[in-house]
Amino acid sequence: MAGLNASLEIAKNALLNTQVQIQTTSHNIANAENPNYTRQKASTVTQGAIRERAGWVGTGARLDRIVQQRDAFLEASLLGTLSSSSYYGAMERILGTAETYLYDDGETGISGALNDFWDAWNALAQNPDGSAEKATVIEAGGNLAGLLNETASDLDALQGDLQKELEDSLEPVNTLLERIRELNDQIARAEGSGQTANDLRDQRYEALKELAEYVQFETEEISGGAVNVFLADRTALVIGTQYAAQLTLQDEADGYAVTIKDTGTAVGRLDTADSTNNLDRLGGSLGGLLASAAQVDQWQDRLDDFAAALVSTVNGEYSSSPPPPADPNDYLFFDPSGTTASTISLTSYPWDYPPDAQDVLDWQSDDALTWDGESVSLGTYLNRLTQDVGLAVQSAQSQQSFRESLVTELEAKRQSVSGVSIDEEMVELLKQQQLYQAAAKVVQYTSDMIQTAIDMV
Repeated sequence: MAGLNASLEIAKNALLNTQVQIQTTSHNIANAENPNYTRQKASTVTQGAIRERAGWVGTGARLDRIVQQRDAFLEASLLGTLSSSSYYGAMERILGTAETYLYDDGETGISGALNDFWDAWNALAQNPDGSAEKATVIEAGGNLAGLLNETASDLDALQGDLQKELEDSLEPVNTLLERIRELNDQIARAEGSGQTANDLRDQRYEALKELAEYVQFETEEISGGAVNVFLADRTALVIGTQYAAQLTLQDEADGYAVTIKDTGTAVGRLDTADSTNNLDRLGGSLGGLLASAAQVDQWQDRLDDFAAALVSTVNGEYSSSPPPPADPNDYLFFDPSGTTASTISLTSYPWDYPPDAQDVLDWQSDDALTWDGESVSLGTYLNRLTQDVGLAVQSAQSQQSFRESLVTELEAKRQSVSGVSIDEEMVELLKQQQLYQAAAKVVQYTSDMIQTAIDMV
């Protein structure tokens, strides 16, 4: 009878184990459409044998734990690549918008307006007293100044939109950091019994995946199941269950700064003006926005330098002319107080004491600026600026396209490892059904044998 009772107990445990396995399979099927869900599997282990007259006899199997089909290295690679894709995606979008404002094919845009300006001075040099030629110079100069004003205004508006997007991005980042800390706490509590909190870990992975779109980070799991989250320079964003950092943005004269605080104390600072601690090291879309802001700011400075050189070269020829009786600044071509792209403008009386038109025209080919240490003319400077903008946008597009395809590839690999296959789950379900039926048969036959033994008494 003892052997029959043991067989009945083994079959009962098999039924219970199979029920959990079927429930796990059902849970997988229910979450098949969730891209952040990790497939689960009920793991069983063989129970210890007992010594009988015939030797050591097995006592069946027991349910050990519910495990996830997870590849930590693959997931870390996916998070890092997702951050890079978001970084270059933000740069492509912002720099692409700036390129639209700075569009210049040599015939239209600022270069076209500059060429029209030189052509007008060339016509005036051929007929220095011509009223029509003078009017054309005024019109061409006004068009050039107006186009510089408009471009500067567009870039300023873009920087304003950038700042708002940066400020708006910090709120979800701070919310996600606190969410990860809370999930760390829930996981640590749930796994205190030694079992893995699979669904909570999936929720944390989803939060980490969302965070990766904003910033690039590294994680390390500590005892108890919690994770620490660090920036590349090891600045802590989340420390287990203790705290989640909060990020704040400061708009400063020379760019932006982000302060990272734990429980009120600053533990890190990233600054666009600090080449050793630059903000684009944040990675993700935040880093991309900050890198874009710095790049657009550099292009604005280039445009301002062009405007200042244009004012200086043209007005410089006026200063060699006989001085008028009133304020000489009223009789220059460009208002000397407007030396940026946003402020450049014409004066009211540029022909009262005009310069030699040919002297002004000579600046079409003479060096008036420097680009990366090389002396260049005004026209060449604009060409270099156009090339710089185009190359930056092309680089961002190429990098983003490559990383986007890499994200797709890594996501597909993760799904092959951790995702739910309905076909596989149906096969598993059929297998568990057969196991359940077999265990039930053992219960039935063992019960019949026990009843037979009782009837024999």
